[in-house]
Amino acid sequence: MEIRKKNCGITCKIMFCFIFSHLLILTQCKDDISPNFLHNYLILDSLCTREIYYGYDNKYVYFPNEGIYHNASVIQVDSMRTLYKDDHYNEVLSDEKYDNIALVNHLDSIHIVSDANFDNSHPAGTLLDDLFEIGIYSYYGYLMSDYGRKGKFQWDFSKKISDFEYKDGHLINSCGIRIPSNATPTEKEHNLTITYYFSNLKPQALKYHFVFK
Repeated sequence: MEIRKKNCGITCKIMFCFIFSHLLILTQCKDDISPNFLHNYLILDSLCTREIYYGYDNKYVYFPNEGIYHNASVIQVDSMRTLYKDDHYNEVLSDEKYDNIALVNHLDSIHIVSDANFDNSHPAGTLLDDLFEIGIYSYYGYLMSDYGRKGKFQWDFSKKISDFEYKDGHLINSCGIRIPSNATPTEKEHNLTITYYFSNLKPQALKYHFVFK
């Protein structure tokens, strides 16, 4: 009888430890669950040029940019989460996802011109938006698809600058301009000016000197 009581006591202790450990795990998991997917927002102060390069496939010439930023305030972050409905992610964020960064500034438009003739349809000083492409990586599609729960979405995309739409400028992580490397302008040497128009920021005019092959 005593042995049975002892065994019962041991069993109760084991069960208590099992239940307590599971409650602890559940509590920890609950604490790790995030209602927001994006945790880092930056405000763009200015852009500057980076060195032009050919892509790894050598099919495109890239005209990249580099930014100077500062962190958004708590009020601005809350406003962005409300605006883009980033308040019900309710999943555990990995360390990699915690590094996700989006701009508070919306990219309104982009235009590009050259000081030299490109072809008969594009003399010096005219817009080259229909010749160059913009590549964008953003979180807008993911959030607008309810974190991918309501269908397909795109993390990144590229299109002709002339086809750029207002919706393309939301929640940008990075962007850059490119042109096919086999472009054959009438004049080979160009001083290109690429102007980015962001909300709450003066136009950012970046100048690149490039000689086409």
